[in-house]
Amino acid sequence: MKKIVLTIAALTFILSTATEACAQVALANGIISGIRLASRAGKKGEPIATNTTTATYRGQTFPMQRTPAAMLPKKGAEQVTAIETQLDRFHTALLADSTSELCTPEQRTGIQSAMVNLARAQSSWDLQAYQKEAAFYLAEDARRKKAATK
Repeated sequence: MKKIVLTIAALTFILSTATEACAQVALANGIISGIRLASRAGKKGEPIATNTTTATYRGQTFPMQRTPAAMLPKKGAEQVTAIETQLDRFHTALLADSTSELCTPEQRTGIQSAMVNLARAQSSWDLQAYQKEAAFYLAEDARRKKAATK
């Protein structure tokens, strides 16, 4: 009787571990399949061409990404143009005077909402260069405001 109970217990244990292993393999396969599908979905859209250069101001470098009109994506072109226009305004203000503020609170809000709008309209668009450029301008604006209050 003990042998039968031990045999059944051993078989149950083996089957349960096999089931867990199968479940783990299925989970791993599911994750890998999901990654493959996501990468394929990202490649389906039209290729996005941009011109990214590096600018330098006071020894600090930052990217400046601009998209030629002919290369604008069909979906999100308006949002790309809006963010690049705002960044161009900041850059012009940056070079115009080394002490005056670069942006108003409204412009700060505007650049943030333009970034959100672009992300919503064109989810495959790489926003990293825009984010770094905007962050540079906002940091420089904060530095200038701090220097003005001293």
